[in-house]
Amino acid sequence: MLIKPHAASLVQLVALTILVVANNRLDAAPQWPQAAGPNHNWTVETGDNVPTSWSVEREENILWRTALPETGQSGIAVWEDRLFLTTMKPLSADPKNRKGSDIVIHCFDANSGKQLWSQPLAGDPKARSTYAYGFSSSSSPTPVTDGKHVWFYNASGQMGCWTVDGEEVWTRRWTPTLGRPFNKQFEPFKIGDVVLNVEPLGPDDPKRREDAWNYLRAFDAQTGEPKWTASEGLTHYNTPVVGKLPDGGVAILSGRGAHHDPAEKPAGLTLSYADGEHAGETIWNWKSKPNGKAQVTQCWDQKYSYWLDETLPDLVVLNTADGSEAKRISFIKDVVVTSYDEATKTFTRKTGVNLKELDPPMRVFPAWHVNISVYPHVYFQCFSFQVKSEKRNVNIGPRNSLARVNVETGKVEYLEIPFPTPKIAGETTHKDGTLYPEMTNNSRGIDVAGDKRSKRTGWYWCFNGNTIAVNQYLYFTFMCGRVQVIDGSAETFDETALVALNDLGKFGETWSVNTPSYSKGKLYHRTMKELICIGSDE
Repeated sequence: MLIKPHAASLVQLVALTILVVANNRLDAAPQWPQAAGPNHNWTVETGDNVPTSWSVEREENILWRTALPETGQSGIAVWEDRLFLTTMKPLSADPKNRKGSDIVIHCFDANSGKQLWSQPLAGDPKARSTYAYGFSSSSSPTPVTDGKHVWFYNASGQMGCWTVDGEEVWTRRWTPTLGRPFNKQFEPFKIGDVVLNVEPLGPDDPKRREDAWNYLRAFDAQTGEPKWTASEGLTHYNTPVVGKLPDGGVAILSGRGAHHDPAEKPAGLTLSYADGEHAGETIWNWKSKPNGKAQVTQCWDQKYSYWLDETLPDLVVLNTADGSEAKRISFIKDVVVTSYDEATKTFTRKTGVNLKELDPPMRVFPAWHVNISVYPHVYFQCFSFQVKSEKRNVNIGPRNSLARVNVETGKVEYLEIPFPTPKIAGETTHKDGTLYPEMTNNSRGIDVAGDKRSKRTGWYWCFNGNTIAVNQYLYFTFMCGRVQVIDGSAETFDETALVALNDLGKFGETWSVNTPSYSKGKLYHRTMKELICIGSDE
C-alpha cells in the first residue's frame, strides 16, 4: 500500500521533529552509561567532532587498541575515564567444548586502554551459551553505570552491583529460560533508583507458568531487592526501549514473538509505565495479526511506535498514545532502490519499484536488531541472500542494503552498500553464505566458534550489534568487523548518504557482534580480539 504524503507543511514537520526528539531525551550527559546511550534510545546529539572514518587494519584514526582475553558480546558502558564491558571466561588452548555460562567483568581506562580491574561472574551451569554464537551469549548484556556504581549482567543467571573501583556491593541469581536456543538479546537499563532485567518469575511465584514466561523485572539499584514486575510478558529475543511520555513519565516498549516458539503470547507490543506509582503496569497492548516476530530493537517516540517484522511486507506504525494502528507502510511496493554495480563502480537509482514483481520475486527480511528510529525515519539493515537452483529459488534483499522509511510521507528507499569481500585462503561455501575459517580466532589464536554460522559476513541470519546515531551519523556494525557510517540528514537516500565503510581489523580475521559507544569526541568499539578507541577525523 502506498501512503499519500503527509499534509503537514515543512515548517510543521520540522517543529514536530524537534518536539519528538527533545521530549524523548532523558539525559543530555556526555556519557554513554548503558547500551542505548544517555537518552535510552540509541541516539545522542553533541557539539563535538564525531569520528566517521577510520581503519584498524591501516591504523587510521585509532587512538589505542587493547587485547581482550576472550570473545564477548556486550557493549561498552562509558563514564568519564572508565570503560566497562564483559567477556566470556577464557577457554583452554584446545577446547573440546565451546560452551559455557561464566563470564568476566572488566574495567578499562578510557584514555589508555589499560585494564584497571576484572572479576569473574558465574552463571547457571544449566544455562550454557555457545562461544562466539552469532545470536548472543552469556556475555551479551551491556553493563550499566551512573559514575559511582556499575551493574553487570550474566545472561546465564547472575547480576550484581560493584563500585566503579571493583568493590562488590551485591549480587543475585535467577534461573533463565532453558530448553530453547540461548538467543537472549535484551539490554539492561537503569531508571531512577532501579535497574531492570528480563527474566522469568521465581519458581515459588504463584503466577509463574509451567512453561515459564519472561518479564521485565525491576530491582533496587543499591540493594538488589525486587521492586516491581511488569504486568505483561515479553520475549528476550527482542530489545526493549525506554522513552518519555508526553506527561514526562517514563515508559518501556517491549515485544513478544520470535522463532523457536517462545512461550510469551500473543505476538505483539506492550507499552508499560517504568516509573512512578504505576511502574510495571500496562499502558496498552497491541496484537500482531498474523502472529509475528519481535526480534528487533523496539523503537518508538512520543508520536509513534513501530512494529518491524520479517513476516510482513509492512512497517506497522502505531499511535503511541493508545496503541491504535495509525498506518501501514509497505516496504515492497512503490519503493526506491539504489543499486551498485561492482564492475563499473557506479550506482543506479530506480523509483516506483515493486520488489514482488521482480524475476525472481524479492522478499525483504529486516535484519534482527539492526534497526533504529530517528524521527521521521526508521532505518534497518536488509538480510541479503540468493539461491537459484532447480530445487530452490530464494531471493532475499535488496542485496547488501540498508533501508530508510519516512513514517510521515511513506517513502521507502533502499541503498546498496559497496561491500567488498576479498577471497580468503580456506574459505568454504555454506548453503546460505561463505564461511571464513579464521574469522572466529580470539586474541590467543584459538578458534572459539561453537557454531559455523558465526563465520560469515553478517548479511544473513545473525544478531549484529545494535545501530547507534550520533548527531546525523548512523553506525551499522557487521559481524565481519565492517562498520558502515550513514549520513541520516541526506535529503536523498542514495550514494550521497554513504560516509565511510570502516573496519575493526583485517577482513577474514575480525569478528564483532558488538554495539559501539560514543563519548566526548571518541568512539569505543570492540571485536572478539580487541577493545578499540577511535578518534575524530576532523
